[in-house]
Amino acid sequence: MNSVSNKTQYPVSSNPSNWSEPASTTFVPTAVQLERDRALKRFNLWAVYVPLGVVVTAVLALLIYLLIIAIWPPYEDTRMFLSGIADIILILFMLPVVLIFGLVVAGLIGGGIYWRKSRQESDAPELQKQYGRLRLLLWKVDQKLSGIYRQIDQVMPKIAGPVIRYNATLAYINTWLDHLKNQFKRHEAE
Repeated sequence: MNSVSNKTQYPVSSNPSNWSEPASTTFVPTAVQLERDRALKRFNLWAVYVPLGVVVTAVLALLIYLLIIAIWPPYEDTRMFLSGIADIILILFMLPVVLIFGLVVAGLIGGGIYWRKSRQESDAPELQKQYGRLRLLLWKVDQKLSGIYRQIDQVMPKIAGPVIRYNATLAYINTWLDHLKNQFKRHEAE
């Protein structure tokens, strides 16, 4: 009789039979890495955290001061002053929103004008049926940008050449002066 064996070719544990646990090694940073870490922490403290703390403290102090004079105004004109400050803050916070929605409206109007104009062109419908309006628009933009890139490629060497020659001349003069200075120092030392 053929009996089914419960033995499998795979080991019971997930590791192979000849598996040995890798030796755990701890990472030890070098002195240079530790010094870089200390320098980074020092830089972050003085260039990021301290200025940020000063600004946040100043803003909170200003807000607390404005709140105090809003609740207990020292003069009658203080309320008009606070109203003006509130108006300025409101305007500053609303400007980005107005600009974003202005761009959206301008984009919708421009898209509508482009769509209407593209429908009126005589040769466009055949290409539009084949490729679509958006692809044709992107191709036109690509052609314009390619022309601009070609002009930039022609103009940049004309601009870069004199700048490179000027810098090379300056480097030559500085090297010559340094060499001359070293010659005088050598003669003075003798």
